[in-house]
Amino acid sequence: MIRPLAEQDKTLYLSLYTDAKVMRHIGEPLSIAAAEKAFSSTLKAMTKPEPKILTWAIVEKATAAIIGLQALTFSNSDNIAEIGIMLTPAANGRLFPEEAMGALMEYGFTHMQLTCINAVYSHKNLATERFVNKLGFIVNLKSEQNLTNTRHQYIEPHMWQHPVITTILPKDEISHCPTKRFSANLYAQ
Repeated sequence: MIRPLAEQDKTLYLSLYTDAKVMRHIGEPLSIAAAEKAFSSTLKAMTKPEPKILTWAIVEKATAAIIGLQALTFSNSDNIAEIGIMLTPAANGRLFPEEAMGALMEYGFTHMQLTCINAVYSHKNLATERFVNKLGFIVNLKSEQNLTNTRHQYIEPHMWQHPVITTILPKDEISHCPTKRFSANLYAQ
């Protein structure tokens, strides 16, 4: 399940952004103080009427444990977003990225009317390369020529072939739903 990021997710957020292993393909790990500031800024940004970033907590259905975060960051065009994901080390290798990102992509295309979702990641991150390829992303050759250490792939609605959403909760059943862009908790198969 994925749901909008909430105050209750602070501990996980801090643990992910300060962990050198989790951050190795993203950037330098943050200090606790910087991670706390980033968390507050993220929550605040999500309350704007037209936020530029929306972040979801990834919850394992079997245990109700929060196992990661994912986000959509919107470009200058509201119909194009970049997707990103971070998982706890214990959640790696268990197919969670495919399910969580698949649900968010499907939601983005069907409920947010996105026309393109980009995935940008380090060329050294082979695990991300495997699962974005599995989800149907294709390499953007024009961007690849300009970003030597970064992979840039994209997917458009007509390319999406992996429906995973089984349930969308109504907005009034969500405990934390700060903006009109958020309208559901998503349950994947």
